[in-house]
Amino acid sequence: MPIDFELGGVYLPPIAQALLLALPIYLVLDWILRRIGVLRFVWHEALFEGALYACVCATLILVMGA
Repeated sequence: MPIDFELGGVYLPPIAQALLLALPIYLVLDWILRRIGVLRFVWHEALFEGALYACVCATLILVMGA
């Protein structure tokens, strides 16, 4: 069970922790996908990036819950 985290008086529930942790992971994955040219084959780049971020967040939430 994930625990709540407090940073400088700001309460961060587990979902916020996952969202913050997913951001650098998403940025690295996005950079890698751009470098190898995968995004050339994507129809709508913004939708793909949003879905990628959602998948990273969901994966982190599942891992944090285990």
